[in-house]
Amino acid sequence: MLNEALEVLGRLGRSADAARIAADETRQKLDHLREHGYVIFDHLVGTERLAKLQADYRDRLETRLDFDTPTLAQSKIDPQRDADLIKSNFFGTPAQLAARGLTFDKGDIQSYEQAVRDFRPSTLTTRMPDTAEWFGLWLDPRMLPVIEGYLGFVPVLEEAFIRRNYPSDFVVMNHAWHRDTNHSRHLLKAFFFLNDCTLSNGPHHYIAGTVQDRRLDGGRYFSEEEVRALYPAGSARDIISVVPAGTIILEDTRGLHKAGIPEEGYRDLGFATFLPPIALRRRPALYRMSRGTYAGLSEEQRRYIPPQVVPAS
Repeated sequence: MLNEALEVLGRLGRSADAARIAADETRQKLDHLREHGYVIFDHLVGTERLAKLQADYRDRLETRLDFDTPTLAQSKIDPQRDADLIKSNFFGTPAQLAARGLTFDKGDIQSYEQAVRDFRPSTLTTRMPDTAEWFGLWLDPRMLPVIEGYLGFVPVLEEAFIRRNYPSDFVVMNHAWHRDTNHSRHLLKAFFFLNDCTLSNGPHHYIAGTVQDRRLDGGRYFSEEEVRALYPAGSARDIISVVPAGTIILEDTRGLHKAGIPEEGYRDLGFATFLPPIALRRRPALYRMSRGTYAGLSEEQRRYIPPQVVPAS
């Protein structure tokens, strides 16, 4: 009850702009999102802006080794000793996995190639780069009216990061079917594909319409058999993100979804989460932003940034 009251207070003065939402292109996108739980944007495909972001990300990940550790190392997993973690899809914090001796850290890394070869990570996660170019990606003026129309207010950007997924011998957390539980009523995520996504390098999977269809619910994860018993593979509701680099998908991830496991190569995907603003907010957003980056955003975009993530001086 208290959280609901704080959310109501937090939304004061953050009403969605009815005129922008009524625009034809926005209305079409919004109608699709409401009916199916997802909608696709492709305005960055083949652009110079995309090429610059791709090059910047490769430099950060492969040269500067800008990714979070401790990170799960598949090479350290023992199928018999770690059977309990395998059964739970390795659900746990990096610190918990580190306590089991299943991770590698910065001191173990000599180069990007050595880290991938020796430790065989299933994912490497990079925090959102602190630049207006990257944050402007998630706060693109084409997307904001759709986000606001769907949620009914101007939300906050709660988290933003980039992740490279590699082939994995194991189902690791989001590789399994699940529903996100960040919020029971108001939730949108954005997925930005930084490389071409094919069937072989781990497409994102979503079951359209399952925000409302709750026949499969109540668990942390769901098996392939449970999902396919209700939603057969290849049906119209089985959405697989075989898309070109530069595609952005807005998705209500209260619906059933999972990250596909690459069979070869890797998949580069950016993530962002939009949630209701909360008055007297105590929990920090999962990124930091310099005052220079904040100044580089438009007034409209700044409304999405919680004050707590920007230093006071």
